[in-house]
Amino acid sequence: MLDALGTHTVPEPQALDALRPFMTDSLHHLMQRAHAARDSVRALVPREKPPFADGELFASLFEGYTAWTPRATRTVGDTALVIMAFVNDTQTPEVRWTDTVIVVRERDRHVVTDVRYGAGWDFAARGTLQHALQQALQPVRPPAP
Repeated sequence: MLDALGTHTVPEPQALDALRPFMTDSLHHLMQRAHAARDSVRALVPREKPPFADGELFASLFEGYTAWTPRATRTVGDTALVIMAFVNDTQTPEVRWTDTVIVVRERDRHVVTDVRYGAGWDFAARGTLQHALQQALQPVRPPAP
């Protein structure tokens, strides 16, 4: 769905509406707040690049992926951990890694609640998607006059 929408950073409202059925309420709310924070930074500091203006948000590599495939699924109670194998063959050398999509049951449907970034190189995204979104929500101070 992300590829079909051309969305790899915080989705614009129309794309977020399309993704809504596939995510938990809490992830959707964080995405809405992160989008608002990005727009707020654009207004406060127009010459600075706001958070999540570019770069892959949904996987470990900032430059994104060129292919993906589910590798394995493990269930723990009502939670499914879906290990995704990614590749970016536009990088030299080719980059391969795995991230874990966390799926839970909410209102009688299975939805994504988070992504655990799993790449190990120095500049890979660390932590989780929700943590990255929460970072975007930290207070922004305008530049000193």
